[in-house]
Amino acid sequence: MAKLISLLLLCISLQLVAQDSPAPVDAEPVAEDPTGLSLLPDLPAKNQIPLFDNRFRIDYEVEEITMVFFRKRGSPSVILVRPDGSKINVVNAEDQDVRWYDDQTYDLIKIKQPTPGPWQAIGQILPESKIMVLTEIELKVDPLPEHLMAGEIIKVTATLTNGGKPIVAKDFRDLLRLDVLFISSNNAEYDNFGAGVIELTTFADDGRNFDEKPRDGIFTGEFKLDMKPGQWQPKFVVKTPLYTREVVQEPVILHKSPISFEVAQATKAEDLHWLTFKVTDPVINPKSVALQGKVRFPNNEVQSFTLGESAEADKKLKIVNYASGTYRVESTLFAQTVTGRDVVITLPVASFVAEVIEPEPVAPAGSEANTEAAAAIELAKASLTPAVSEPVKQEETSFPWALVILSNLVILGGGGFAIWMVATDRSFKTLFAKKNNSMDLDSIAMPGPGEVKMTKPAQKNDKKNDILELSLPDD
Repeated sequence: MAKLISLLLLCISLQLVAQDSPAPVDAEPVAEDPTGLSLLPDLPAKNQIPLFDNRFRIDYEVEEITMVFFRKRGSPSVILVRPDGSKINVVNAEDQDVRWYDDQTYDLIKIKQPTPGPWQAIGQILPESKIMVLTEIELKVDPLPEHLMAGEIIKVTATLTNGGKPIVAKDFRDLLRLDVLFISSNNAEYDNFGAGVIELTTFADDGRNFDEKPRDGIFTGEFKLDMKPGQWQPKFVVKTPLYTREVVQEPVILHKSPISFEVAQATKAEDLHWLTFKVTDPVINPKSVALQGKVRFPNNEVQSFTLGESAEADKKLKIVNYASGTYRVESTLFAQTVTGRDVVITLPVASFVAEVIEPEPVAPAGSEANTEAAAAIELAKASLTPAVSEPVKQEETSFPWALVILSNLVILGGGGFAIWMVATDRSFKTLFAKKNNSMDLDSIAMPGPGEVKMTKPAQKNDKKNDILELSLPDD
C-alpha cells in the first residue's frame, strides 16, 4: 500500500499538466500506465488539507484542488457533498466540470474553483487519503538534513506565501502558528515502534526566540530531536481561522547519539575519575569534536568544563574524587559531519556511582616490632580481654587517698572548733584579752600627785582570805 501511495503521489502532476488534453475524463488509461497516471515529479502534493472523519474545509482562495481517496478494494466510489448539500459522484462529475478517475482501490478527483466551506466525503475511505491544494496560498518548508541524530538541534525555515509572496497582512500577524510534528512510522524494526505522534514545537512569526523578523511571513526556529531513534515522518502545519496548510515530508531515519561514554573510576581518595567520550557515528568528524558541559557532584556542587578540538579521536575529562555518591555529567557536542555540516547535539547524561576509600596507615618496611604492635592493637580493638583492664587497675591504685583523708581531717577539725566557740559564747577577741591580762598582773600603774610609784601587790594575810589590801603612801 505504501508503494502504491508513493506512486500515486508522484504521478498526480500528469493529470494537472494534461488538463488541456481533449481526452475525456473517464477515458481509458494509456497503455504504458495501467493506473491511468504517469510518472512525473510530485509537485502539487506538498500542500494538503487535513481530512478528519471524512470531512474537510476548503477556503475561499483555493483555485484548484486535487483529491485522492483510498478505499477498500471493490467498494463503490466515494460521493462528495458540497457545503450547500449538493452531491458529486463519478456519474455526474462531467456535467459539473469535475475530472474524476475511479479505480478499484481509489478515486482521483480534480475540481476547479471549488465551493468554499465544509465538504464531506461518503464512502469506505482509508486514513491515508489525501486532499492536495493547487492554489496561490502555499506553505514552503526547507527540507531536513539527510542524517539526523538523537538530541540534535535542528533549525527550520518555513514560508507562507500568497502568489509567491510572503503573507504579511495585519489580520494574520497574531494568528499564524507553525506546528512541527514527527509521526512514527510504526515500523517494528526500529526503536520508535508505537511511539505515535510527537509535537516538538510551535513557531510564531513574532520576531521572538529564534524568529529573525516579526510579521515577514517567514517562520524561523529551532527544535531538539529529543525522542527515540527510528523512522519518523516530519509534518508541518499552519492553521488560521480561514484555512489550514500542511506539508508532509518524506520519512527520515533518526540515528542514535554519536557519542558513547566510558568511565574509569578512582580506587583511592587522592586519585581522579576519568570520563572518556568516544565517537561512534562515522558521519561525525572526530577532529572537529568539541564538548562543553558541567559536572554535578554528589553534594550538588556544579563545575563547568570545556574540551576543545584536538587531533585525538577520544576526549577525556578528569573528575576529582570529591565525595562518595552519584556523579552526573551533562554535555553538549559541537562538531561537523564528514560532509561539512555543522551539528549541535545534546548528549545523554553520563552518570556513575563512586565511593571514596580513605588510605590505611602503613608501617615502615622491615619493622617486625611495629608490625607486631599494630597486630596487638587491632586484636585489642576486636575483642575484650583481661589485658585491656590492667591499665584501669593501675590508674585506680595511684589515686591520692592520703591527700583526701588529710583534707577531710582539716575540714572536720575546723568545723568542731567553730561549733565549740559558738556553744561557749566565745570569740577571738575574748581569747586574746585574757591572754593580755595574765601578762599584766605583775604590776599596776596608779597615778599620784607628783609621781607614779610601782607597787607590788600585798601578800595574802590569810590563806583563807583572798582580798588584796592596797595602801596609799602618806603625805
